[in-house]
Amino acid sequence: MTAAPSLVEQAVAHLNARRYAEAATLFLAAVNAVPTDDEAWRGLAVALALQGRLGDLIGLADYRERRRGDGFLFCHEALGLLLTYRLHGHLRALDDALPMASVYKPPALYQAACADLLDGAEDAAFARLGRFKELVRAGAGQLPIGADSHFNIAYRQGTLIEDVDFVAGLAEPAAVAARLPATVRELDAGAGGRPYVLATACDRHYFERFAPGFVRSAAAQMPGAALHFHVMAADEASRSLFRALTAEAPGLALNLSTEPDSALRSGAYYASARFLVGPDLLRHYRRPVVLLDADVGFLQPLDPLVAAAAGYDFTCFRHDGAGPCSRYPAVLGVCDPGAGGQAFLERVRLFVLAKLEIEWPFNWMLDQAALASVIRWVRKTRGETGVGILNELVGTHFQPWLRSVGGDEKAALIRAASGQ
Repeated sequence: MTAAPSLVEQAVAHLNARRYAEAATLFLAAVNAVPTDDEAWRGLAVALALQGRLGDLIGLADYRERRRGDGFLFCHEALGLLLTYRLHGHLRALDDALPMASVYKPPALYQAACADLLDGAEDAAFARLGRFKELVRAGAGQLPIGADSHFNIAYRQGTLIEDVDFVAGLAEPAAVAARLPATVRELDAGAGGRPYVLATACDRHYFERFAPGFVRSAAAQMPGAALHFHVMAADEASRSLFRALTAEAPGLALNLSTEPDSALRSGAYYASARFLVGPDLLRHYRRPVVLLDADVGFLQPLDPLVAAAAGYDFTCFRHDGAGPCSRYPAVLGVCDPGAGGQAFLERVRLFVLAKLEIEWPFNWMLDQAALASVIRWVRKTRGETGVGILNELVGTHFQPWLRSVGGDEKAALIRAASGQ
């Protein structure tokens, strides 16, 4: 005997048939029948939004607060669903309607800014993010921003990103710069005649886990390539591994620089380190440097990417998803050795230093925040010629060129590096 459809199943059927009012009625009945049914709450939020009942959506968040005590987080999740459904106009209208004093204003500002970014309205997005930043900093003690909160992602992306004036005013933060450990150039094999250098930076644990695959895939796809590893908190085991990889891949020009352990160590520091040493690498090699994640394998030669980057100071891929710090993944960036490329990387370095002392879990994605902020600054001050977008230049994202490796293991190493 077939069981009768549940209230949620009936509501979903109405939603799929675009009978939004009927869907909302059944989702509400399901919410009242089983208040712990998250699917019913989410469905009701979507059904209300699709009818344009934005005021009732806020009322639903209030109801959720009374029933389950997490109205703020529910509102943030519900507005994220509107972003998924591409209801961008609804998000902007809701943000415009809510007063700054509303408890739901932070998620409204953030999700509306994400909608603006997806629609190419970058100036409007950064204006909202500026208001978001002011609001959450004033009330950070009352907001659910811990590492386990899904609002943490919005909080850190919205507070790490900066607009043009901040980037233009960056200067060397003497106190932080003085705490940076000295770089030791341990093996300098040069560029081996290659027109560009592949470079990555990581701590010794990441190096020991991912460097062998990095080197072997480079040797397979780009025989004769020049590679530079910068290893933080290096020890004899990591140096021994480097020597073994040099012997295993004699056709590659392998270069090593290291730095001792540092009080600045964290997942964000290690992820951003390629941009801290990048300007020096450009000066040293005097040719394009391709800055890469350490946890990748090469699927084909990168020569076409470097060729496409010619004429730009800096070139990278763009991700067209939501989130102000998610748009420019740091997985691969081609840096030109000329004055413009040097200036770009130096500005990214200064940005990282300016925020390096922000604590975990609020500093993760600092490297991508730096890229996005400096890219916006370059485009506002130099136009479109300073930064190239590889998606547009070669017609693909990075997946045909690189594969990410490590999975959950990477997250564990990052947390360990941050003392978690």
